[in-house]
Amino acid sequence: MPIDQAAADSVLARVNGDELAQLGVDLVNCPSPTGQEAPVAEYMLDWFQRQGLKAIRQEVDPGRPNAVGILKGTGGGLSLMFNGHMDTSYTGTAEDLRIMATLEPEELLRGSIRDGKVYGLGISNMKGGLAAFMVAVKAIKEAGIQLEGDVIAAGVVGEISRTPIGPYQSQNYRGEGTGTRHLLTHGIQSDYALVADGSDLNAVWAQTGVVQMKITTYGQPDAAWGTKRVDKPPAKVNAIVKMTRIIDALERWAERFEEERIYQSATGPILPKANIGAIEGGAPYRPNYFPGVCSIYLDVRIPPGLRPVTVQNEVEQVLRETGLDYDLEVYKSLLGHEGKGVEPLVESLERVHERLFGRKLQFEEPGRASIWTDTNVYNELGIPAVKFGPRGKRIHRYEELPIEQMVKAAQVYALVALDICSRPRS
Repeated sequence: MPIDQAAADSVLARVNGDELAQLGVDLVNCPSPTGQEAPVAEYMLDWFQRQGLKAIRQEVDPGRPNAVGILKGTGGGLSLMFNGHMDTSYTGTAEDLRIMATLEPEELLRGSIRDGKVYGLGISNMKGGLAAFMVAVKAIKEAGIQLEGDVIAAGVVGEISRTPIGPYQSQNYRGEGTGTRHLLTHGIQSDYALVADGSDLNAVWAQTGVVQMKITTYGQPDAAWGTKRVDKPPAKVNAIVKMTRIIDALERWAERFEEERIYQSATGPILPKANIGAIEGGAPYRPNYFPGVCSIYLDVRIPPGLRPVTVQNEVEQVLRETGLDYDLEVYKSLLGHEGKGVEPLVESLERVHERLFGRKLQFEEPGRASIWTDTNVYNELGIPAVKFGPRGKRIHRYEELPIEQMVKAAQVYALVALDICSRPRS
């Protein structure tokens, strides 16, 4: 069904770049590290109400809400949901020193506009996407277009890759699908979904799953001073030295895994990855002792169709072959998915993209597509979903995003909503 030209023109005329940029700044200026998304959620809920949308505050954890706005249809039509996470890649606090050496001045993290771009912590990942679909829904509402199906705008908590483990147990570590899974299992459903996470305005609907493991080996916690290596070889008594053998074995396995498990999807190859992301061992205040315990934390990005238990068994075989004592604890397991039944949504995206920009829709390149996003949760629960969103560049902790990208995204979202939500449900 072709999109009504007059309706499209009326909606597109209401997508304003200045408004979009300022909304992006406002969202950036609501700090929202994982677990503390309430400021931006409350801003969005108030914004939805002011635009005349039905606003739903979904409490995921105490004081940690999803923010949902619904433009109700007349009934009987297909519904489309836009999804964007509200949490940011970095906290914007000294906690970030855990994973980086230096911190830039805080004023660079705040939202600002210059040289045709929006700057600040989280604008690219992914408050620019949030702003784009918020303005798209507002444009449809202001144009007075009556759609048959509902258009849903969902800001969700907890998408950034953070996992509770050991002493890190608060909601500040509950990411990778926490908000979207709650959203979809607590009443907010749709026929199709567009996830506005950054993709350079390219499309992808196949993504990796996640397996995370804690691997521990053991030594003899005795004083190291006064001993001879021939009597107490570090390779037998020092847990850190023993761990180097485990790391070497895992790295050799990872090389094979990353080549053998490439997944060929409709949008191109999906690349698996294994990464040792953290290590703990010994006592910094007592380095004169052989460390009795050393642990590493392994993150494995798995292709669609590969079960986490299969990866666990492969890693255990590698560990057994070292001949060392070990303990393995799997503390995260998420499946990868390739969306099924996405064709009507993809076809709509293709038509809209070519209509607006005069060129064919492209697929996201493999290195960027091979990640986990909330797109997987939709496809896991049977809602055909595609990721398509604006992406800028990370400079340090803060990011930049061209306003033109935000405008293009909003235009696409608006016209796809006009298309999908004008179709009757079969």
